[in-house]
Amino acid sequence: MNLRTKVLLFGGVLGALIGVGVAYLYLQSTPIQVDEEGRERLPPVQPGDALKVTLGLLTAIRQIVGLGRPPG
Repeated sequence: MNLRTKVLLFGGVLGALIGVGVAYLYLQSTPIQVDEEGRERLPPVQPGDALKVTLGLLTAIRQIVGLGRPPG
């Protein structure tokens, strides 16, 4: 297995673990609503909050990409 494959596998596993962790934390902090038919629903995400999270993720990705570049 070459280095590129190892890095991609590591990134995929790490991303999946982080995703599951974030989903768990989201479910712990958000009240689950039950409708008239007994189905569980999450409250809608506000567009402003979604934008904040998206910009934060893009900033983090940009910083990660910058790790491989030489300083200067």
